[in-house]
Amino acid sequence: MRNRFSGNGYVAAGPVPNFGIGILVGAENLIEDNIVTGNLTGLRLNATATSNVIRGNTIAGNPPILVANNAPENAAFGFDILNLSSAEANAFENNLCITAMNAPCANLKPTADVIPVVTSIVFDPARLATRGSFKATLSGSNLTSATYFDIRVRAPRASSDEVVLNWQQGPSASHTVPQGTALGDWTVSGARAHLDANDHSGPLAPVQATLFVFVSPF
Repeated sequence: MRNRFSGNGYVAAGPVPNFGIGILVGAENLIEDNIVTGNLTGLRLNATATSNVIRGNTIAGNPPILVANNAPENAAFGFDILNLSSAEANAFENNLCITAMNAPCANLKPTADVIPVVTSIVFDPARLATRGSFKATLSGSNLTSATYFDIRVRAPRASSDEVVLNWQQGPSASHTVPQGTALGDWTVSGARAHLDANDHSGPLAPVQATLFVFVSPF
């Protein structure tokens, strides 16, 4: 859900550290797809804020011109993004802003450069006995070790597909075929990449790979 934060801060003189969004003491928060405008400070991160992700927000017009012109002593707080944490303590991605301290602002990336997309999947080996292990490798764009993958798969002799959520994290991982797994072709026909383990709303990209499972005679 997109939220809008505005009107926080005062024209009155004096250092009033008011903000639209603030992480004063916090870690591993996701701030995404918000509009933050007309505040003394748009987004404020204190020195103790770590491992937070700020992505895809529009943060501009902080402070509004009335505050900027009438309370110059608030200039230390007058940024769209005011990051008081150490460099690389938090991640800033694809935010549209004008003024910032210790945070990137100008390089707005197109959506295609941010969203993870799967284009293929490969099993190695593609044939194996039960209790054996194989490696699944997914290729595409913007895939990292933090990316989750859902797959659409059809079991041997099944008449319909099923979707397995968070089947793998990271583009390459090993899997073991447990004893009792149905024998024959397991066919993957779709895959979805996502960064939030609880977000399965995107479409499944068409991919094709088959894993053949058999019983070893030994």
